[in-house]
Amino acid sequence: MSLLDDVSIVVTPNGYKAGELYAVVPVPTEGSELITDGNFPTPNANWTIQGGAATTWVINNNIATRTGSTNWGLYQNITRTVGSLYKITFNVLTYTSGNLQVRLGDGAANNVTNTGSKTLYLIWDGSTDKFAFEGSFIGSIENVSVKEYTSADMDVTRATAATRVDENGLVNYAEILGGEEVTCGDFSCAVPTDYWVVPDGNVTFSSGAIFDVDTKMYQNNIIVAGTVYKFTYEITENTGGMTFRFYNGASYNFVDDSVGVHTVYFTGAGTNHRFYLSTLSGTSLTLKSVSVKEVTRDNVPRIDYTGGGCPHILAEPQRTNEITYSEAISLSTGEVNSGTGSDNTATDNYGISPNGTQNATRLVASSATGAGEYSLRDFVLTTSAAESYTQSVYLKSNTGSNQKLSYYGKGTGTRGFITVTNEWQRFEITGASNTTNYFIYLGLRPEDGTDSSCDVLVYGLQLEQASYATSYIPTSGITVTRNQDIFTRDGIGSLINDSEGTLYFEGSALENGSSSNRFISLSDGTSDNLIYIRIDSTASRFRGFARGSSGSYTIITANGFPQTDNNKIALVWDATNFRIWINGSERATTTINDLPVGMNTLNLSDPTSSGNFFGKVKQLQVYTTALTDTQLAALTS
Repeated sequence: MSLLDDVSIVVTPNGYKAGELYAVVPVPTEGSELITDGNFPTPNANWTIQGGAATTWVINNNIATRTGSTNWGLYQNITRTVGSLYKITFNVLTYTSGNLQVRLGDGAANNVTNTGSKTLYLIWDGSTDKFAFEGSFIGSIENVSVKEYTSADMDVTRATAATRVDENGLVNYAEILGGEEVTCGDFSCAVPTDYWVVPDGNVTFSSGAIFDVDTKMYQNNIIVAGTVYKFTYEITENTGGMTFRFYNGASYNFVDDSVGVHTVYFTGAGTNHRFYLSTLSGTSLTLKSVSVKEVTRDNVPRIDYTGGGCPHILAEPQRTNEITYSEAISLSTGEVNSGTGSDNTATDNYGISPNGTQNATRLVASSATGAGEYSLRDFVLTTSAAESYTQSVYLKSNTGSNQKLSYYGKGTGTRGFITVTNEWQRFEITGASNTTNYFIYLGLRPEDGTDSSCDVLVYGLQLEQASYATSYIPTSGITVTRNQDIFTRDGIGSLINDSEGTLYFEGSALENGSSSNRFISLSDGTSDNLIYIRIDSTASRFRGFARGSSGSYTIITANGFPQTDNNKIALVWDATNFRIWINGSERATTTINDLPVGMNTLNLSDPTSSGNFFGKVKQLQVYTTALTDTQLAALTS
């Protein structure tokens, strides 16, 4: 028998969109139509108007219209499965005012306040069979459909941007690009001026757009305020040091005017939707191409390739980069401390950084007396208490040879040496502050403290108040906070077998031991009925928990497995036994006290969305059977 015969859910580092991580199994399916007369024929006996004829809902000519403000509903009673997910589609034909509340049973309503085609996914609660349109809505609707929806795609919430290491080994944002906003962006169309407006006529088109003297050109209806855009452009010639800038809908912004391909991310502003390109001073600038695409970064899952090989799903806690200029690393921004030496230089945009663009800083330190004082970022404490801090930075030798550099933590005297090679590496240094001193710096000097100079490339300076580093958080003038990743999937009761099953996880935690427990759970959305893997607060320990409605926990424990290693863990339950397998062998077994019932939710947390798992997920699977020993050995080896 194949393992795939009994697997009901498989989540891997696979496809995604903003707010959703796609599962491999099952393929999303829709059940049969549950609404009768969703096209509102006349006469109509299947929709009930709450309050009868005294209300303001009117069904006529395939449209349901509401013209009054009395809060009466339009509903049907339909057969449903409690705890299952349903796909609801309809069209708001007209909208005047108010909230159109869409409700399954007596559960929370989803509010709609504009026109257009709508698709909602809601869980049916355990109350009534009623599907209803309610609220203060004034307008009209048509073409209503309700179908049970089976999918294990996980909802992803973070509400901020976040970086990852991509399949090419580059550090960049996890993002989704929209379509091209600019027309004739390579200027190869027959008549570029059909698309580009050149007010003063000082732009000509020949193998690109050639700007002469101070001039500009633009396209209309490109920029929307509050929207993030990726602006990519290529300059092939710049004579006389001409400066280059673009317009974000409210103001001009100067950007890199050197020959080459450049990328700028910006947020649209103001009410002028034009996208301007402009030059100042100099003689001539040739722009080969330009591209503007909308970017979505919030809530985008991170498929991360750190370390190479197969990827993993990255889930991290909320963190703040206390460094205000993570890439503009210089004396002027304060990210380099001049110390007591006399020969310390920082050159911006000197080399290609780990994100693939030319924005790495070159740092050179050489002094007969003070080489040991040159440092990356003496950090001034903002707390009066002793705290753990972790500094991280990407370094690469600029001499062609390895360089051994020193680091020193002022708070507790943490010190040591690192070897910087000809390949980019991220170095992480953790120590504890004290209440009166600075934290930690990286000294630019050889191991023996002689007068030899150091010459390195630097990128991505980060400081976190924590005992370990997380992924890079770019900053450019202020501290930046990245929210925690939250992964959930509810309404999947049909994919979970309460009476027996297997929950399988392959991956690693970010910490071996922690101040709190971390969970991967199946449940009914509460702490009453559950199966979960607990990555314990005690280092190198995993525990399995089962609980039914009687409130009696069954607990099994396995020790001796570092949580930051890649571990393969399976919890197996049936009416008699509860077992845990780790890395090819059964590690503990016990008699189960009480079977859970009604499980319909999968979380990378405990059932109440606390105790979040933070780490790297390579596989997450649910089986509807208690796998055999032979199957478990194959799965977890």
